Amino acid sequence: MWPGQSAEVAEAESEELWLLRRFEPVLAYTRGERFFPTDVDGYVRQCSLWRDTAGRGEEEVVPAGQLTLDRLAGARGEWPGTRLHLRFVQKATLREEAQQWRATSMIARTGRLAAVGLMTRVLDVLMRISLLVRGKVPVGLAAAAATRYRERLDEGHCTYYGRVSRDGGYVVLQYWFFYAMNDWRSTFGGVNDHEADWEMVTVYLATAEDGEPRPAWVGISSHEYTGDDLRRRWDDPDLHREGEHPVVFVGAGSHSGQVLPGDYLIAVDPASLRGAIAFSRRLKERLFPWTRRAGAGRRGIGIPFVDYARGDGRRVGPGGDRPWHPVVIDDSTPWVVGFRGLWGRDTRDWLDGERAPTGPRYERDGRVRFAWRDPLGWTGLQKVAPDPAADRRTLANQVERLEQEVAEADKEIAGKREEVRRLSALAASLERYPHTRERGRELRAEVDAAERALAAVYEHRAGLAEERAVHLAALEAVPGGVPAGEPQAHLKAPHVPYAVGHQRYTRFLRIWAALSTPLLILAFAVILAVPGPTPLATLAGVVLAFAAIEAIARGKLLGFLTALATLAVIAGVLAGVVFAFMLNWRVALLIPLFLAVVLLLVVNVRDLLSK
Repeated sequence: MWPGQSAEVAEAESEELWLLRRFEPVLAYTRGERFFPTDVDGYVRQCSLWRDTAGRGEEEVVPAGQLTLDRLAGARGEWPGTRLHLRFVQKATLREEAQQWRATSMIARTGRLAAVGLMTRVLDVLMRISLLVRGKVPVGLAAAAATRYRERLDEGHCTYYGRVSRDGGYVVLQYWFFYAMNDWRSTFGGVNDHEADWEMVTVYLATAEDGEPRPAWVGISSHEYTGDDLRRRWDDPDLHREGEHPVVFVGAGSHSGQVLPGDYLIAVDPASLRGAIAFSRRLKERLFPWTRRAGAGRRGIGIPFVDYARGDGRRVGPGGDRPWHPVVIDDSTPWVVGFRGLWGRDTRDWLDGERAPTGPRYERDGRVRFAWRDPLGWTGLQKVAPDPAADRRTLANQVERLEQEVAEADKEIAGKREEVRRLSALAASLERYPHTRERGRELRAEVDAAERALAAVYEHRAGLAEERAVHLAALEAVPGGVPAGEPQAHLKAPHVPYAVGHQRYTRFLRIWAALSTPLLILAFAVILAVPGPTPLATLAGVVLAFAAIEAIARGKLLGFLTALATLAVIAGVLAGVVFAFMLNWRVALLIPLFLAVVLLLVVNVRDLLSK
C-alpha cells in the first residue's frame, strides 16, 4: 500500500497481481535469441526522445540519459501536436557498440530459401529491393542494440506488464512483453528489423461453479493471424501447459507467439485473391501430390521468410531459466496513457514493417489498440459464453421457444387441414352438377393451394421439432452443462509449422536455393536483351529447365515428369479439340464424347473385375 491509497484499491491490486502470477505464461525461445522481455523504465533512461519537424526532418528534444517514464508520460503536453519517437541506439555510439558484438545466428539462412519453391523465392528479391526505397534501420543497429541490452538492461530476470479487466463474464489477464529490439531480418533472415517490440499473451478466465476462476482460453499475438485463429481453448491438445501456466513458443527475433514448436513459413493473405489462391492450391495438390503436406494448415501466398519458434533455447517463467518480474498496468498508468509515440527509431518505412511500434494501448495513428479496448473481440470471444451453465440456459430458453412455435404450428396445421377438408367437400359437391361444375373447378384450385400451404407448415414444423430434439439431446448429454465440442472447431486456419526441429537439406538444395533466383533473373534479362524470333518460347523453356533442376534438388524428378506429362496430355487434347472444331464442329463434339465413353468403359470394367 502506498501513501494515500485506500484499502479497497490496495486489496483489488493485490487480487489482480495474485491472478496474474497464478496463470502467468512460460515463454520458450529459440537458440540464438538475443533479446528478452525487459523493463521499460531502464530502457527509457537509455533512450533519447525525438520529434518530427515540419519540412526539417527530425529533432532531438531530450538527450539520452535525461529521459524518464514520468517525463515521457507528459510528452504529449510538453510537445503538443507533434509526432514523437524514442531512439535506443544513439548515432554517436552505434559503430563502437556494433563492433563489440560477435555472436552469430545458429540457424542457416539458406534454409528459409530451401523451404519454398522457385517462383516464391522471387518475392525475396522483391522484398530486398524494396528496402532500398523504403525507410531502413542503419547497418549494425541490431548488433549495437544487443550490446546495449546485454550491458545496460539485462538483469537476469524478465518483466511483463499485466493488465486485468472483466468483460462479458470473463476475467481477462493480459501479459504485455517489451523487447528492446526486433532483429528478425538481420539475425535470422526474416522480414524486418526495428527498434522496440511489444507482444502479448492473454489468458481468459471463467468462473467455475465453486466460484473459483478457471482458465478457459489463451490468446497469443501472432503476425498474419486475426480473430478466432488467435485463441486456443484450455483443453486443446496442441496447447502446451505446465500446471496452470500456458507455454508459448516465441519466434526467433520476431517474438511472435506460437502454440506449437517448429518452423513457420510466413504467408500474405490478400482478401481479394483468396479464391484464386485456394483454387490454385487445390490444382497444384492434384498435379503435384507431394506438396499437400508442405501446404497443410497454410493460407495465403507463402514467402521465403521463416519464423523459427523451436523452443530449444531459454525458457522464461515458472520453472524456467529466468523468473518473471510482474508490473500491473491499467488505464490510469501514466506512461501507458500519456505517450502515443513510437517506442523506438522511426525509419519512416511506408510499409511500417521497419518502423518501431507504439505502446500497448495505442496504434500508430493514435487510436486505442483493438486488443486493449476490446480483448474479447480481438480473439473472437465476444460470441462465446464463458461457462457451460450460460450455454445451458441459452439452450433451455431456445427449447422453450421452439416448443411454443411447435404448438403454434400444430394449431395452424389443424386449421389448414380443416380448411382443406371443407374446400374438398364443397368442390366435390359442386362438381356433381353441370351448372355448378365450373365453380367446383375453381374450388378445386383453392384446394390445391391450401394443400401446398399445409405441406409448407408441416415442413416448417418438422424443422422446428428437429432443432428442438438436437438441443434436448445436448442438454441431456451432460447434466451440468452442454458438450463443449471439439477444442479446435473454431479455427479457420490454425497455426501449424511447416516443419519441426532442425531441417536437413542437402548441400545441393541449399546451393541451388541460394543461386537459382539470381540465375533465373539473369537468364530472363539475357533473353530479353538478345533479339530473337520467339522470346516467349525461350522464356518458357528456361522456366521448365529451372523447374526440372528444382525437382531434382528436392528428389521429386519422377513426380515432376509425371505432372509434366499430364499437362502435356491435357494441352494436346484441348489443342486437338480446337483444331477439330476449326475443321468440322461435329468431329469436335465427337472427340470428348468418345473420350468419355472410353473412360466409362475403363471404370466399369475395372469395377466388374474387382467384384
